[in-house]
Amino acid sequence: MEDMLFYDRIQFAFTITFHYLFPQLTMGLSLMIVYFKWKFLKTKLEQYNEAAKFWMRIFALNFAMGVVTGIPMEFQFGTNWAKFSELTGGIIGQTLAMEGMFSFFLESSFLGLFLFGEKLLGHKLHFVTGFLVFLG
Repeated sequence: MEDMLFYDRIQFAFTITFHYLFPQLTMGLSLMIVYFKWKFLKTKLEQYNEAAKFWMRIFALNFAMGVVTGIPMEFQFGTNWAKFSELTGGIIGQTLAMEGMFSFFLESSFLGLFLFGEKLLGHKLHFVTGFLVFLG
């Protein structure tokens, strides 16, 4: 039994460590992209818009990797730490639900508009969607 607990801890440590990389990078990249879009709106220099487009591709890949690594992490709370989840489910479940509703849904809803809607929305509204992705 002690061996299984050790393996559960190793598995969860790997999952949480690997997932931890992506939210930090996502938050930093979204701020940087919003800054580039803002500078483009103020100066009309195309180099800022091109920089934002370049980093948007990396942001999209990073967001997808964050989702892919985050879903198994949430399942591990229930599978590896069933007793812990049973005792603290009211608190942890609520925070995970809030994270899913506010961060994931807000960010992914506006991310689609942000990635694919620049020509449809125009530059100002595209900046607003980028800012909402940053808030998410």
